[in-house]
Amino acid sequence: MAITANVSLFKNEFVAELSDGRHIERHDWREMAEALVYAGVQANGVEYVWLAGQRMITAGQQVAMRSEIRRQAHRQESQSIAA
Repeated sequence: MAITANVSLFKNEFVAELSDGRHIERHDWREMAEALVYAGVQANGVEYVWLAGQRMITAGQQVAMRSEIRRQAHRQESQSIAA
């Protein structure tokens, strides 16, 4: 079963709640993308969540994070094939 993530921005920190119960916190969207790929989350398995009292993740940040997840996953696959 695919692992999904709900990502929000709370106090200038990206917070992801994964469908398998894990919780990831990172300060930078690139670091979050890398952590999500390492956890087995695909770009299409990420939902961006906004709740009252939290900052909204901008459309640009959402696009950048999805793109970085795809890039990291592709790089990981290329390294697996080369090995």
